Amino acid sequence: MQFTDTSRLNHALTHRSAASENPFGSNERLEFVGDSVVGLVICELLYTNYPDHSEGDLAKARAYIVSEPSLAEAAEALGLYDYVQMSTGESATGGRRRRSILSDAFEAVMAAVYLDCGLEAARGIILRLLAPGVEAIIADVHKRDYKSSLQEITQARYRVAPLYLIAEELGSEHDKTFLAHAVINNEIIGQGQGKSKKEAEQAAAQDALDRGIGALGD
Repeated sequence: MQFTDTSRLNHALTHRSAASENPFGSNERLEFVGDSVVGLVICELLYTNYPDHSEGDLAKARAYIVSEPSLAEAAEALGLYDYVQMSTGESATGGRRRRSILSDAFEAVMAAVYLDCGLEAARGIILRLLAPGVEAIIADVHKRDYKSSLQEITQARYRVAPLYLIAEELGSEHDKTFLAHAVINNEIIGQGQGKSKKEAEQAAAQDALDRGIGALGD
């Protein structure tokens, strides 16, 4: 694959710590585009290849696939750690192997490929690097508890973990039912009941997953 505008690739590989040395600034705007490009390709793959899976299962699988650790591994496979431009201080403190920097660089590079060479070129790279692990992730989705699944999704998508609040306690001291809310950014995204606080929190997480948390912040 040949870039027609190599400055775009250079831009994609510029960490904010070195942004002052690049006329285009940091790669954060390209990262914004790349997040959508990678998400689109993975959503299309899951929708096409797993027609019998629910929207909730596909959402959970997508969150695992496009999570920071997964994208950092893809960046390492491309050898991006050797090419990301960063300050001397950032590099000295381990920045070249930092997962957040690598995952952001991968998204930015995919945006550069998309903008310069088109969606098919970007799709080919994304699928080559991320698709091999999809089957295992799909198989593992059902084994995870709801709170863990919700946390992985919200951290991947919103960079924040949900909070669980016990909103109400019903019944006698020896036969209580707890009502829990799952909350992100002061917004209730799920609620559920249980005979213990943990059970109620799991029910709230399941409710959030069943509702489809993708609507939050869209």
